[in-house]
This record gives sequence, structure tokens and C-alpha cells, in this order.
Amino acid sequence: MKKTIIMAVLGLTASAVSSFGQGTVLFSSYFANNGGGAYTYNFGTTAAIADGFHADLYAIAGAASDPVNNALQSSVTAIPVGLTDLGVTGVTYSGGYFTDQNPVITPTSGQITFEVVAFNGSTYANSTIRGRSGSFTMTGLNVSPSPANNLGDNGQPFPTFYVAPVPEPTTLALAGLGGLASLVALRRKQA
Repeated sequence: MKKTIIMAVLGLTASAVSSFGQGTVLFSSYFANNGGGAYTYNFGTTAAIADGFHADLYAIAGAASDPVNNALQSSVTAIPVGLTDLGVTGVTYSGGYFTDQNPVITPTSGQITFEVVAFNGSTYANSTIRGRSGSFTMTGLNVSPSPANNLGDNGQPFPTFYVAPVPEPTTLALAGLGGLASLVALRRKQA
């Protein structure tokens, strides 16, 4: 009996300690960066993405690097590497920004790396148009739900980013075959 009670107390203590270490952020691009905001554009333009695009948040405890080359469409549309989807749902864009009034609970209140994604389908992976911000690291997040920290307030800023059409695999395969055929034709001419 005593063992059961001691184990129950230890279990509750471990649960309280692990939840205390979590932080909160306001998942908003409008209020990000100390109120300066972070806009999302269509690839290669200065036009805002369409209203109704969805936003989601990826994170990992500690510092991580998953940069995006905003001049390269395949980099813009790639899937985040090494970060976990926090499962934020129902957040949509309006006027190039998104705002969710509910704080997102993060894995830690210490150093944490985030990445924001925007997409037009039901998930980032199955969307025909998508983009990602690239990673940015924040520290010292508030541990209670209110006030939540804005993205980019404590550490690296949350960057403005782009969305782009995702090429179909058949398009890429045809482009590869065309390149191969060109190399074969060039080699025959030289011989």
C-alpha cells in the first residue's frame, strides 16, 4: 500500500515538473517580431498569398538549423527537417497574415527552434502550393498561457517567407529525361 502511494506521488510530481517546463507562444504573423509582423508572399513576387491558406507550427527543443533559400522554389516548398509538427489546426491567412488567439504550448520554455509553414490543402505534405519560413530560435518563453510570447520576440526574428507551387513528380521525371536526352544528343554530335 505504501509503495502504491509513493509511486502515485512521484508520478504526479514528475507530471507537474514536465508541464512546468513548457512554454507558450501566440501563433500570429501579424503580432510577430515585437509587433512588426511577418508577411507571406507568393514566390517571386511581392503579392500576398490568398486568403484561406492554412498555417501550422513546427518546433524542436534547443537550437537547430533548417534554412530556406528564398530564390529556389524547391527549397521554399521542402518539408521541414528535424522539427516536429505541433499540430496547430484551423489557422487561416487573411491579407498576408495569420492570427490564432489561442496560445500554443511548446515542448520547453528554454531554447526552442520554430518553423512556420503555409499551405493551400488539408495538410502541408499534400498541398499543391506551400512554403516554409526556415528555422528561427527563441529563448525564455513564458510558462503560463497568458501572456504568451509573440513569435520572434526573444531571439531570432520570425522571417517573412514565400509559398510556391509544388512540381508534380511526373514533371520532374520528364525534365530529367529531357536533360538526359539532351546529353546523349550532344555526345553523339561530338563523336
